[in-house]
Amino acid sequence: MMHKRTVYSLLLTSFILVFALSSALAQSVTFGSNATAKRCESGALDIIVNPGGSVNAIEIVFRVESTAGGAYFSNLNVVFDPGFTELDNRIVDLSGFTNNVSPGTVRLAAMATDPGDACLSSTKVVARVEYTLNNACGGTVRLDGSSFPCPNNPLVVATTQFVDCADNDLIAAAVTGGMVTVTNALPTIDPISDASIHWGTTYIGDAEGHDLDLASGCEKLTYTKVVGPGAMNVSSTTGAISWFATGGDVCVHPVTIRVTDSCGASAQTSFSICVTNDAPAFTDCPDGGRYCWGELASGDVDASDPDGGPAALEYSLVSYNGPGTVNLNPITGEWSVQTQEQNNYIGSWTLCIKASDGANVCSPCSPSNADTCCVEFSVIPTFRVSIEKTENTRFGQIEDVSIYLDNSTDPGNAMGGYDLLIEYDPSVLSLNSADPGRLIEECGWEYFTYRFGASGNCGANACPSGKMRIVAIAETNNGNNHPACFGETPGTNSDLVVLHFLVTNDYNVECQQVPIRFRWYDCGDNAISSRTGDTLFISRHVYEWNIPGAIENPNAAFPTYYGANSTCDVQLDDSKPDPLRCADFWNGFIDIVCVADLDDRGDVNLNGVAHEVADAVLFSNYFVYGVGVFTVNAAGQIAATDINADGVVLTVADLVNLIRIVVGDASPIPKVSPLAVKYTHNNQGVMSVKDGVEIGAAYVVVSGNMIPVLLANNMEMLYAYDGANTRLLVWSREGHSFTGDFLNVNSQVVSLEMATFEGQPVALEVLPTEFALAQNYPNPFNPKTRISFSLPTKSDYTLTIYNVNGQEVASFAGSAEAGVHEIDWEAGSIVASGVYLYRLVADKGKFVANKKMVLLK
Repeated sequence: MMHKRTVYSLLLTSFILVFALSSALAQSVTFGSNATAKRCESGALDIIVNPGGSVNAIEIVFRVESTAGGAYFSNLNVVFDPGFTELDNRIVDLSGFTNNVSPGTVRLAAMATDPGDACLSSTKVVARVEYTLNNACGGTVRLDGSSFPCPNNPLVVATTQFVDCADNDLIAAAVTGGMVTVTNALPTIDPISDASIHWGTTYIGDAEGHDLDLASGCEKLTYTKVVGPGAMNVSSTTGAISWFATGGDVCVHPVTIRVTDSCGASAQTSFSICVTNDAPAFTDCPDGGRYCWGELASGDVDASDPDGGPAALEYSLVSYNGPGTVNLNPITGEWSVQTQEQNNYIGSWTLCIKASDGANVCSPCSPSNADTCCVEFSVIPTFRVSIEKTENTRFGQIEDVSIYLDNSTDPGNAMGGYDLLIEYDPSVLSLNSADPGRLIEECGWEYFTYRFGASGNCGANACPSGKMRIVAIAETNNGNNHPACFGETPGTNSDLVVLHFLVTNDYNVECQQVPIRFRWYDCGDNAISSRTGDTLFISRHVYEWNIPGAIENPNAAFPTYYGANSTCDVQLDDSKPDPLRCADFWNGFIDIVCVADLDDRGDVNLNGVAHEVADAVLFSNYFVYGVGVFTVNAAGQIAATDINADGVVLTVADLVNLIRIVVGDASPIPKVSPLAVKYTHNNQGVMSVKDGVEIGAAYVVVSGNMIPVLLANNMEMLYAYDGANTRLLVWSREGHSFTGDFLNVNSQVVSLEMATFEGQPVALEVLPTEFALAQNYPNPFNPKTRISFSLPTKSDYTLTIYNVNGQEVASFAGSAEAGVHEIDWEAGSIVASGVYLYRLVADKGKFVANKKMVLLK
């Protein structure tokens, strides 16, 4: 027994120390393994002993070593298994192991030291290695058999061995090592749903990652943005996502968020954010309306943007299929097209305008950043209505005056009816009747009438003397008859009405141009209806034959000669279309012949000898047999009967005076020829008589209400405003006369009469104050037009006509005195339709002017 206790004491003191012994393979120690250990994880490995028989002591020496990747135990302990009840005298030596320092050595021993202690005779888990892994991202920790010298006796080496229970012999045991393999758990990240936000708002989201290593407490996840808008923020620690989307961000934005663990392993998820925009929409896209050519076609469109951006609303032109240039205000949407009096402008035209908010166009977030409004407008030619201007109308005769439609333009403008109000001088002209013109007759219009006097209507009342209303309607829808034309065919059926006037026998009106004018009492006067009756055309321009340029004045109150006033531009009934100012009116006159052009006073039989008995016999026959006795030249013979020069022909007083002259009881009254006088009216309004001619009185009518300034010395002036014009008289009750500058009237001269102090009538010749080239008339024309120009002094001139290629077509040259001169150009059949240029060169080349004209065939 002493020997046995001595051995046990040795074991307890220094564990079982042996030299190298051989043993059967049946004795072994096996360490458990863990192939799926996680970082920082705590675990345990079984130590299994197979005694291969019956042993009363075991000693196990093993080494703990990091073999790859830096994995090791940050903590280690060895505990005996509760089911291991044998060999209850035990010891564990951890002095050879240091945390996180590889390698380390561990020794443990168990033995039966007292009599009766049970030996270990079966395979059993005797102990467990409890460990905690360090924070290595991978690798292995190897537990395997080992040995080390005894500290007290280096010659003695400790190793794994058993003591046989029967004979106390030492038995070497084989060791099967164990291994702990550390695998880093890969992180995962939850999917993030696609999102849609409006620009100007903030996207808020969360990225949520997962990692099995998080449970051990040593893992840390980091979030990063891989793909996404530059301004997007992603919290690296929480994964919170935020992004304020601006107007420039409208579109689809892909986003990728990555989660990374502390070992660099990562996972990512992708989604998209659709930044939306609300496109603008037109709230007002009105019809463009109808315009007369030469007018400014204009309007505006209006759009609204529900989200107010991202940029300010801007209007731009998308397309325009018409002539001319579109001017478009990009801020207000106001548009305009300046039309021209050219055929290519006639028609219906469409312009399309886009309103854009400047956002990116990107489907489906922003399929459009604009709305389009297409405006249609039409341009129609002008109705040109003219009163004929007669020449050399004779006294006491019927003169026919036509009011006609100048429809030389191509294409023409169809009318469905007209309502004309004209004014004439009833002291000179007596209206006998009116007949429908060729347009009415040849086209088969259904209704024509005229009224004047008490049966007429001028405003709300009967027409005063000298006023006449003419009304015609193409179709009254009361039968099967339908008109064949409506004035739309150029150059045909132009007469609207033919007026028949009886001209006075009063020779005091000789040489006068008796006006026949259009007159306006209300908006319906001198109006033209469209063929369909849905549009009323009213005056645009009004022209007088003796006044340059147009005289219309929309501010003139009714009644007026100056066209429909501004109150006519808008219908009181909003359901009706507003009238169009698309009719131009030219006033006319009857030009009464000068007596000097008709007769030699007293030469009734026109044989060249005045105041002879034959003249008295012929004149006396008139009173018995009537005007049929005048067979040579009735008009001239009648004019010669004004023997007493009182301006009235065919009177008994004239016969008595003629007989007295024949018998020698009286002298003939000589004819007084008008004195030719030249005068100027310059740009400053100064009126001046030239060549030193002395004038006894002047009667001037100027347009509008103005205050004249008398410039002539020793003269008097009277003036008053009649509601339309200012009438003034320059005269002298003391018998003075004037010449040179006599009056300043800074307004348009309507008429002017002068006489010498002796009472001799004056024939006035207006001298221009500057060189000028006027617009041809008519224009457009076919085939003849008249070109006028002004020369303030005697000058050579050259008038040349060119085509658009600069080739000379015609030329006129000459020398002329100061005055207004006219040249008629007839294009002829060899000249094609188109635009032509004409140039005037005068004053030795110091004056050069150019203008355009249009030939339409």
